[in-house]
Amino acid sequence: MKDKANSPGSFIKMEEARRLMDQGHYQESLIVALDALLQELDILRRSLLVLQTVTRSELSAATPPAPEEAPHPEPYWLPAVKPRVLH
Repeated sequence: MKDKANSPGSFIKMEEARRLMDQGHYQESLIVALDALLQELDILRRSLLVLQTVTRSELSAATPPAPEEAPHPEPYWLPAVKPRVLH
């Protein structure tokens, strides 16, 4: 790895998990790898929540309000239909 200072924390944890795996510390390696994956999933979840909020606000700003319909003075009723008898 050329520059560890600019690497994300999860990448460094995965390198550590790989090193532990090579040394035969399988359980510790899995714990470190799962921790790195959970960290990445949390970052993804937060990003998706921000995108959802931004998208909703943009959609509500772009959609013009629907015009209100005037209420009908009397309700419209459909004519009575005779039930069909199937033989």
